[in-house]
Formats: sequence, structure tokens, C-alpha cells
Amino acid sequence: MSHVRSMTRLTGPARIAVVSVLALGLVAAAPVALAVKHARFEHARSKAHAAIIGGAPAELGAFPSLAFIVNFQGKQIYQCTGTVVAPSLVLTAGHCVESLATGTVYKSSGFRVETGAVDWSTAEGHESTVLGVIPYPGFVRSLDVGDAALLVLSAPVTAPAVTLAAQGRSSLLEAGTTATVAGWGKTSFNQRTFTKALNFAPTVVQANSWCERNAPPFFSKGELCAITPPKYSTGACSGDSGGPLLAPGPTEGETVEVGVTVHGYGPCSTRRPTVYTRVDAIAGWVSTWVDAYNQPTGPRPH
Repeated sequence: MSHVRSMTRLTGPARIAVVSVLALGLVAAAPVALAVKHARFEHARSKAHAAIIGGAPAELGAFPSLAFIVNFQGKQIYQCTGTVVAPSLVLTAGHCVESLATGTVYKSSGFRVETGAVDWSTAEGHESTVLGVIPYPGFVRSLDVGDAALLVLSAPVTAPAVTLAAQGRSSLLEAGTTATVAGWGKTSFNQRTFTKALNFAPTVVQANSWCERNAPPFFSKGELCAITPPKYSTGACSGDSGGPLLAPGPTEGETVEVGVTVHGYGPCSTRRPTVYTRVDAIAGWVSTWVDAYNQPTGPRPH
């Protein structure tokens, strides 16, 4: 039977990165298809079968750049969401790749990444191991500032790279913009199993002044927040961390990742905002690594 431990920073908001801590004695080298499917998750049944609070299941191909991330660290298993930004790179949250208490970066050998699937428990996707872990150098764990990281995959994947908001593209973050959050997170705070199906939900970007009042401590240069008034029916939860906040791009039909899911408040409350790392604030750093890994030889793994 799994048991869930939520990570809460001292200032109040609950990080939504580490969905489950399972004392199952699984070895870190076990592949996702074996370790997750046979970890007896079915014995800890959940009434909820969808991800994202108030979300809906995604159809195959609807979010082709999304990545399901599992991190095996000894007897503990952590889960996050991410996006493919290059054939060998996946963007996720910083607190998905390092210890909240010490800042120690988790071993790359513990990670497994599933791409090309909306349900990781099926055979429709592609499983990758990880060669390197690259936290954003400006990540401040105590405040969630710069909460981002890259995973270096052991081999390129065919999943398309998501379009990232570029530096200076703050127009995509204007208050009132309808956006979409997606991930494999829990549907309720009390859910005790991994969510199998990718889900998504609409949300609305809020003004910096509103976020400063309702999502403290809030740093407008590096963060944005979103919520769904007047019904307040959707939001992110544990396991959605690292997943994207997607907004319509300047080109018709284009979707751009404008935020990386970082934290919510209380027991995954939809009446409080979800906070995201602004992608335009880290775009230069991501681009540097994308360019490096697009070279014929590529850099050495971190």
C-alpha cells in the first residue's frame, strides 16, 4: 500500500512535484514498465481516475511533447511531469531533480522517462533512461525562484519539441489569457496511486499584482500564477510539477509553453492559484543547452 508525503515549504505553498513515496523495496535500475506496473498499485485503489484537479483525459497525440517522469531513489519513488524541448532533453521542475532538504542532485540512473504516450501503463510510448541532470543555476529552493531543470536522455526520442516562450515574449503572459495545464498528477489530495492517464484543464493567467496578494511570496520576474474564476474548478496537484502551462502562440494554431508547474496551496486547493516558473525567464538557459545537444558530438553528460 502506498503512502503519500506532501512537501511543503516554510512559507506555506505546497510543492506539487513529489507525488508518491512508496516503501516497496524496488531497485533503482528497474525499468518503468516493470517496476511501476508490478508495484501493486492496484491494491491501493483510488476513486479518481483522471489527472489534474477538475481535468479531462487527453487523447493520444493531443500533447505529443509531454513526458511522464519517474525517479527511483532506493525504496522511494517520486513522479513528475515534463516536456520534450530537444530530442535528448526534457524540461521539468528543479525540485523534481534534487533534494528539497539538502539540494543534493538525484542520481541520473534513478530516472525513467516515458514519451509518446498518454497512458504510461500501455505499450504505446517509449521509455528512456537518463544520462544527466542539469538544475537551473538560479534555482532557490526555499523560494521556488528559478524552479526548473533539464534531464538528458540516454538516446534521442522522436517526440516533437514543445515551443517555448522566448525572452521578451511577455505578451503571452498577459492577465486574462486562457491557458492549459497538463500532467499526470493526482485528481484529489487523498489519491494514493499514480495516475496513469495524462489529463489537462483550462486555467486563466492572473495579473502580477493579484498573484502578489494571493500567492505570496511571489516574484513576478520569474513566476506567474493562474486560477479559474468564477467556479475555481481546476488546478494542478502532486505529480503535475514540471509539466507545462500552455498558451496560444502568435501563429494561428500554435501552442507555446509559458510556464513550468511549480506549486499550489493547501491540499491541492483549486480556490488558490497554481504558481509556475516563467519560461521566458529561463529561455536563454534552455536554448544554450538545446544548442549544445544539437551539435554532432554533444556535450558531456552532467
